[in-house]
Amino acid sequence: MFAVPFESILGALGYAGVFLLMIVNGFISFPSSQILYIVAGYFASLGHLNIIAVSVVGALGNTIGNIILYEVVRAYGLGYITKWAMFPEREVKKVVFAFRRRGAWFLFLAKMLPAIKVFAPIPAGLSRMHRALFVPIIFVSSLLWSLIFLAIGYFFGKTEDVFGAYALVLSLIALVVVGIFYKYMNSKEVIEALEKESRH
Repeated sequence: MFAVPFESILGALGYAGVFLLMIVNGFISFPSSQILYIVAGYFASLGHLNIIAVSVVGALGNTIGNIILYEVVRAYGLGYITKWAMFPEREVKKVVFAFRRRGAWFLFLAKMLPAIKVFAPIPAGLSRMHRALFVPIIFVSSLLWSLIFLAIGYFFGKTEDVFGAYALVLSLIALVVVGIFYKYMNSKEVIEALEKESRH
């Protein structure tokens, strides 16, 4: 089962394994934090780990990974993101504009949703969000995210049914939020602001 590698890592490294894996997750969104925390929650139910300690260590690791991504994007800017032709420049500019208007809330909510959370530091870096605001938002949202899945693992175990059911629910929520944000990105307010910027 896909949880087995996490069991081996947590068994061998404990909190250090959580910390290192979450640094990597914060930078490239791999491995899955959901599965890691569910397995860690299961270990906590057996008395091998402490939920609060795992949550804090995991949130610190994820925050460090997100800071690395944020700093890379902040240092190299929009050109670095768009030169690989992965994201159209106009679309990235719309995301940055929307983020500037709804920055703190967007960052917090994005970090609480699967599939979206990995991209949260990118518009933050592009818009040069103040580090004193960026870091605590990332840490608090990462902490809450970890507690949700640690609780799932603690109370419901680590079966494939648990992974599948919660992944489906969270994916549906993520789609709704993405749809709302995408609608705002293409609103009259954003389009007019981009056109105004292009004329200057």
